[in-house]
Amino acid sequence: MEIIFRKLADNRHDLEVRDRRGPDVRLPGQATGPSMPHDLVHAAVESALSITDGFWGAMARGATFEGFEPVVPTRHRRSGMKVLRRGGEAVMRAELCVNWAYRVWSGLSTEGRGVGRSPLDDRQVALACAALDRAAERWSEVTEGGSLTWRW
Repeated sequence: MEIIFRKLADNRHDLEVRDRRGPDVRLPGQATGPSMPHDLVHAAVESALSITDGFWGAMARGATFEGFEPVVPTRHRRSGMKVLRRGGEAVMRAELCVNWAYRVWSGLSTEGRGVGRSPLDDRQVALACAALDRAAERWSEVTEGGSLTWRW
């Protein structure tokens, strides 16, 4: 599967997902965030930690997530929801891992009220942070209108 992140003006991006089970999809312009697109964070951390049943694994299997639309209009949209019903718990687990790794990498607090325990061990945190360093570097090299292709 290919994930193409395109850098837009005003700290925005869009992305397209190709060669997955199910139709190619795109996510129209989104706010990028302070360092890189959230979905790129997912790709970096899930790849580094070999999470195959998280957000991008579900997307590869044909899952449909809010905001994504088919590149070529189609009538069939329900099959992607079936993937999520079967693997939703794993996707949520991956979300927690990715968010924790991003929190550590960004220097945000990992202690205190409402933060909870880490879903990752020290080795996993180190792997994820190194992957985030590489992804942030790659994203920073993309010029406006340019793209970064991630192969899943």
